[in-house]
Amino acid sequence: MITCRHFYVKSHAVTTPEINLKDLPGSAGRLDILARCINASFWLSHDIRRDVVFHTILHGEPSPPVYIRFEGSKLRKVSPDERSIAIFIKKAIERIKEEKEIESTPGIFVSRKNFERLIKEHRDKKYYLLVEDGKYIEHVEICNEPFFFLGDHKDLDDDEKELLYEYDAEPISLGKRSYLASHCITIINWLLDRKFCRE
Repeated sequence: MITCRHFYVKSHAVTTPEINLKDLPGSAGRLDILARCINASFWLSHDIRRDVVFHTILHGEPSPPVYIRFEGSKLRKVSPDERSIAIFIKKAIERIKEEKEIESTPGIFVSRKNFERLIKEHRDKKYYLLVEDGKYIEHVEICNEPFFFLGDHKDLDDDEKELLYEYDAEPISLGKRSYLASHCITIINWLLDRKFCRE
C-alpha cells in the first residue's frame, strides 16, 4: 500500500512574481507546463489526491533557485485551472524568505532550497527517475513511498541525474513513446491507482 506519492518536476519558469497571467507559455518560462503537472498530480473528478506531495525548483531568471512544495493533504482554495495554479505560485514567490521555508498559503511551501539539499532531505524514500531507456514501469516493484523525478520541456541535467543515481535512483520508462511531463504524471497515477486502489 502506498502511503504517499511524491513528484518532482524541474521547472525553467521565472523566479519573479511579475508574471503575466495571460501569457504563461511565452513570458513566464513555460509556467503553463508546471501548472499542468500540478493539476495532473492532484486533481480527480470532484476531488483531490491528499496522498500526493508535489515538488519543484524554479530555475528561471532573475533569482533561482526557488523551491516550492504542494502538499495535497493541506491544499486549500486552489482550483485546477492553469491560471489559478499560477496565481498561487506567484504568491509563493512574493512571500519567499531568504533564511527559512515558509507556508505561503495553506499547503504550499517556499524556500531557497537547491536540488542537492532536496535529495538529501528525502533519502529515506525510493527515487525513480523517468528516462526513455529505463526499465518499463510495469516491470518495476514500486515501493510504498515512491518519489518520481522528471523535467518540464527540458530534461534534468546530467549532474542532477548522477546525484540521483548516487542515492540509488531507479531509471524507469513509460514505454517507447515520449510523453508530455503532465501526461507522464497522469499515467503514473493511473498505474498506481490500478495497482493499489482496487476497492
